Amino acid sequence: MVVERLRLRRHTLLPLEGQALAVRVGGTSCASGQPVHGQPSRLVGNSTCYVEPFRPRRCSRGRRVKALVLSTNNYHSFPSRKQRFARRLTERGYDVLYVEAPITWLALARPKQWWKLNAWRSGTHEQGDHMWTASPTPWLPCFKKYERVADHDSLTYYRYLQSLAGNWTTEAGIILTYLPFVPRALRLLGAPVVYDCVDDHSAYPGLLDKATVDRLEGQTADIASAVIATNETIAGKFSSHEDKVSLIQNGVDHELFAAPAMTWLDTLTTLPRQRRFLYVGAMREWFDVQALGAVAAAYPDCEIDCFGEALPAVRNELAVHANIVFKGTLSQAAIAQEAPHYDVALIPFLESPLTLGVDPLKFYEYVAAGLPVVSSTIHALGAFGEDMVRLSSTPQEFVAAVQDTIDTDSLELRRYRVQSSRRFDWSFRIAEFDRVLDTLAHHQS
Repeated sequence: MVVERLRLRRHTLLPLEGQALAVRVGGTSCASGQPVHGQPSRLVGNSTCYVEPFRPRRCSRGRRVKALVLSTNNYHSFPSRKQRFARRLTERGYDVLYVEAPITWLALARPKQWWKLNAWRSGTHEQGDHMWTASPTPWLPCFKKYERVADHDSLTYYRYLQSLAGNWTTEAGIILTYLPFVPRALRLLGAPVVYDCVDDHSAYPGLLDKATVDRLEGQTADIASAVIATNETIAGKFSSHEDKVSLIQNGVDHELFAAPAMTWLDTLTTLPRQRRFLYVGAMREWFDVQALGAVAAAYPDCEIDCFGEALPAVRNELAVHANIVFKGTLSQAAIAQEAPHYDVALIPFLESPLTLGVDPLKFYEYVAAGLPVVSSTIHALGAFGEDMVRLSSTPQEFVAAVQDTIDTDSLELRRYRVQSSRRFDWSFRIAEFDRVLDTLAHHQS
């Protein structure tokens, strides 16, 4: 039912310039750009969303109320919605503890991760602007496979939070969690919970039992006062919680990517062929080496630059293609400067429940830089036309889509992508996040 309702409101996923790109499941349409519930913010013109300032939340003795963000990423890793939503909580008047991704004792077998095993000993780290970070104590492995192990790790997690200086567990006013594995800790914490689900956690590879992960996530959704999903596929997992599910897609720092693109495009009279293709992101089990290898073989005179961490297996399988260059990690700002100077951007993922349900950040960054995109089949990208992205299901289709994309690209299309992608700016997503929080506050009062 959740998916059917969202499909009926497909137009809300493709708003006009200046309209928010999200929908409240079970509420009225927000295609008009008006808030689905309440009036916490306003949307302005065709550029970015102005978000009204909020009075700081304070407890009875004048101190700021605390918020916990239970993340699956480290704070200083690539910038995503997790850090942005956490910072929004500080702007709303909370003192925020951003708890970094947990690690298991299996890290003992990976020397590069040994430092993380002891990171918990240093306690909290102040990041400025009312933000603190902390790394939890190591977990037992197999918590995704056996519920008893998950329950043990959840209690370990809670006791670690309880041990931190600052009364984070006793004074927490809200919890924003990305972890579906710690329902026991959420119950012990006792504060209102917002569960932001950005992936199909039961579809990941590794020591995992799908039924166990689904049960843990179901308990998390039961506890949560609000559930956020990044796309229809993820939202469909929470059909029994339709009344508290909101859809907020990923976004982009539009100015960061658009400004270098427009500066370069304004110097051109025709669009030159660069003979360079771009991929940005992790290259792990879900990466389609056959699709990328087929593109490399079809375009031996073109360089395919891959930015991000790659598994040795990925590197080894693609080593036969001299035109595939693994360039390591690069900052988001550096990628934004480089991106416009490529012919096409790629998202080659193996088709699986995990990849079908993703809402790739890289897509929004690619198009904000004006780039045309060729992607494997991803449900969230099906809403966009071929002027933005071409989808393919096989390596042969992927190669053909690359050629069609290069043949049809133009200066006009580049400018169109830059301008139309303004509606994906994070400011709109944060406005929708504010609405979720305001609705939660309204129900509590």
